[in-house]
Amino acid sequence: MKNLLFTILIIVLVVLLGTWPLSILGKVFEYIGIAFNWLADALNFFGWNGIL
Repeated sequence: MKNLLFTILIIVLVVLLGTWPLSILGKVFEYIGIAFNWLADALNFFGWNGIL
């Protein structure tokens, strides 16, 4: 039920405000992905990409 209300809220916000909040959220996740990629490269100093 909570997921349904959350989905309806997102749909209403997109209809009322347009897609610019979603584009801002997309940019935030893009920067988080870049940060995780940089962290993974920094921790991969042996070049093994993990043991398994």
